[in-house]
Amino acid sequence: RKSAPPKKHREKRFAIPLVYYGAVVSPTVWAWLVGLAGAAAVATAGIIRASSDSHSCANNRGRCRSSCFSHEYIDYYNSAVCGRYRCCRPNN
Repeated sequence: RKSAPPKKHREKRFAIPLVYYGAVVSPTVWAWLVGLAGAAAVATAGIIRASSDSHSCANNRGRCRSSCFSHEYIDYYNSAVCGRYRCCRPNN
């Protein structure tokens, strides 16, 4: 009796959301992206892990903080890279 050839098991990976491409992200977000898409995909997308949740955001136009100063506003779109913090950008 012949047995069927073994099936190649391939783990399903998901695409990285565009907001993260080339971004510096918090350690929590970085770990989530690696789990979502794999370490190779994260490296290929140019995503860099920051040492903490406090780092630049919005292409260096903002800063991830636990709370924004009175002269700043919360950029909700770019807050995705800040982990538990918010992306704070100066009011114009």
